Amino acid sequence: MCFTMQTGGRGLVTDLERSSSKRAGVVPPIGLEVLKAHGDESKPGSVELCVGTSIRVAPMEFLEAVVTLLQHAMDGAEQHLNGGTICGRPINMAIVKTCNRAEFYMAVEGHVAEEMIHRIRSEIFLPAAELAGLPCDGLMYVHRGPNAVRHLCRVSAGLDSVAIGEHQIPGQVAIGFKRAIDGEGGSRALVALAEVARRAGRRARAETEIGRGRVSLGSVGVELAQRELGSLDNKRVLVVGAGKVSRLVCSTLRKEGVAELTIVNRTMENAENLANDFGASAAPIERLSQLLAESDIVFTTTGSLTPILSHDLVSRAAYGRFEDRPMGIVDLAVPRDVEPGVESIEGVRLLGLTEIRDLSDANMRGRHSEIGRAEKIVEEEVSQYVQAMKTDLIEPLLTALWQRAELLRTNEVDRLFGDFDGIDPEVQSRITHFSHALVKKLLHDPSTRLRSQAGDEDSHRMSDALRELFGLAGVSEDLSSPDGG
Repeated sequence: MCFTMQTGGRGLVTDLERSSSKRAGVVPPIGLEVLKAHGDESKPGSVELCVGTSIRVAPMEFLEAVVTLLQHAMDGAEQHLNGGTICGRPINMAIVKTCNRAEFYMAVEGHVAEEMIHRIRSEIFLPAAELAGLPCDGLMYVHRGPNAVRHLCRVSAGLDSVAIGEHQIPGQVAIGFKRAIDGEGGSRALVALAEVARRAGRRARAETEIGRGRVSLGSVGVELAQRELGSLDNKRVLVVGAGKVSRLVCSTLRKEGVAELTIVNRTMENAENLANDFGASAAPIERLSQLLAESDIVFTTTGSLTPILSHDLVSRAAYGRFEDRPMGIVDLAVPRDVEPGVESIEGVRLLGLTEIRDLSDANMRGRHSEIGRAEKIVEEEVSQYVQAMKTDLIEPLLTALWQRAELLRTNEVDRLFGDFDGIDPEVQSRITHFSHALVKKLLHDPSTRLRSQAGDEDSHRMSDALRELFGLAGVSEDLSSPDGG
């Protein structure tokens, strides 16, 4: 197995380089291989892994550092791929990034699992902790096997979101898996994980009311602003950013009767397109300082890796405001768009994902039954997934058994036809059909029984006996499933 990290033609970033980069405020470069484990394609029997962090276990500073490192790593991956030099054969790895999490999902053979966990920790989470000035212990989590599948399903179902039931989450999960599957061909294991996540997310929203009211980060952000900053009626609102979250914010704001809505974005065309959809005004980023001073409430939703609203910028915009007209800022971005320390400026009230999480949790306390129903759906999907994976383990053996039986059948039928000249074609057809039906009836019950007991102790004994009795030792695990079982 080859798992190295490269930056240009060099190897791992040294501790000295990381320390100097941190002091200079520069993110240490990370290349392709931190995102790729190299070895054999994942096979039936491999263990599922989730290695990640989220705002529920780590402070924002750490999550920001992780997301920043990941973004640089993925940018480096694209450059490295363009160069055409990839070390070994990559095991599929999906990276799921949402507003409050960064997670790696993969399926690897058991002996590789600890190495993968160690690599991700040392090349992503330890540097992130150093950048954030925090100890890494307790800031990341590792789930294995069914627990990894369960966590993925809970994420997709919106049970582990900042805004419980958030509708954007299944799409973000799907994007993370699609990128890996499309880019690398997609192992069966990764495709299976993507599918169980899709089913859990779809069922949770279709069969429960966990996402009642089209819950989104944008809508909960607006609700938080109303609760903490007062009515939005006749308020002048500024939205910084023109992406999906900005669109959700604008959609909710328009229902609340804001007096004036302005969208600022680095790309003016994107700001204009969004503004046109909601009857708002668009402005270039160069007018940000002026618009801050004129606005009552500001929502920030950009994908910038550095703060958009600096302490100095906000301080100048808030200077001289009347006491009854404070500036409210709701930061919905990761990394944060608002520089730390802005909350201490007189006349400024800053709200972020932590407050949104608390509000969402409070909203769901009265809906325990919906959470319980969604959790039950997750458990059903995990159980079905585990059973399917167990069945996969015996499919190569059943395939070999059916192929052996089919070979014997055709050989005997051909020998019979060779012993008799001029057999009527209809008789040949009847004999062929009879022999095929006989083999199918003989093997159907044993195959069904072995599948139903897949993963049990009896299943292993039966599989071993089958290999011994029919001479199927050393069966390849690359065979496809039989047609007739």
